[in-house]
Amino acid sequence: MNSLIPPALRPGDKVGIVAPAGPITEQQAQKAAWNVSRAGYVPVMADGILDKYGYLAGSDEARANQINSLFAQKDVKAIVCARGGYGTTRILDLLDYDLIKSNPKIIGGYSDITALAIAINKMTGLITFHSSMLVPEDNEYTRSMMWKIFGNGIRNAKIACDPSEAMESPKVDISPTPSKNRSQGTLIGGNLCLLEALIGTKYDFNLANKIIFIEEINEPPYKIDRMLTHLRMCKNFSGLRGIVFGKMKGCEAQGENSLTLSQVINDFIKGLDIPIITDFSFGHVKSRCTLPIGAKVRMDVEKRELTLLEDVVQTNS
Repeated sequence: MNSLIPPALRPGDKVGIVAPAGPITEQQAQKAAWNVSRAGYVPVMADGILDKYGYLAGSDEARANQINSLFAQKDVKAIVCARGGYGTTRILDLLDYDLIKSNPKIIGGYSDITALAIAINKMTGLITFHSSMLVPEDNEYTRSMMWKIFGNGIRNAKIACDPSEAMESPKVDISPTPSKNRSQGTLIGGNLCLLEALIGTKYDFNLANKIIFIEEINEPPYKIDRMLTHLRMCKNFSGLRGIVFGKMKGCEAQGENSLTLSQVINDFIKGLDIPIITDFSFGHVKSRCTLPIGAKVRMDVEKRELTLLEDVVQTNS
């Protein structure tokens, strides 16, 4: 399936705000709207965005309708999630993928939104975005990166780490370093728990000619180990072109009998002579780059950057 490229976001455009996973408060909704407004866009709240059903932002049908209805609104040019949490896997079968394909637009978020972004890309070919959201704390790097990619994500644009970021997660050392420093492929990835949750479903993904990016939060090394091992057992890595690990905040070793995160990742990549970058600026930290799922990129280990090999938004529409 050829990539479906959404129209670029222009100053003054309407940006839809959704909560497809965990619930948000009225104060958080106001913060989300303010973050859209200060970037120069017009916020549009999805109907029922303040609904609450236990740990979910309303019923499955209501949360799916937030997505479907905003894709149907022609004057809404992008959809950005307010927050993650849990629940997007429950609504995947309720999304109208024909509607989405007929009305391509930017959709972004991270964490639990991984499942939503990968499912929409898989079912429609639409390039989706592992991007910031509108409620979690961020910084200037994160905000400027997201709105810049949404407005001008064109061929040869660079995605590089935040040069001023403080280390917000245990540093991962790769040893021995794979001999290959450059590669190109199609981006796929997100939160490790959600990637694992999609395996075996109709929204499953393959790794042929892919560069996979992975992040996680608050999971001890043995759980990271289990999920990575499952990924390795289920997937054919022979066509994998590269791996980019993000910030793994809260995944430090626990107790003297634990492996470290570095040990777990080194065991996972053993025998993979492909480019690997660690500690890239994405994950549950303030410095979060925007990564287009389904887009072709070039990765450079020495420069610690990705280069877009195609437009990820249509700037001439």
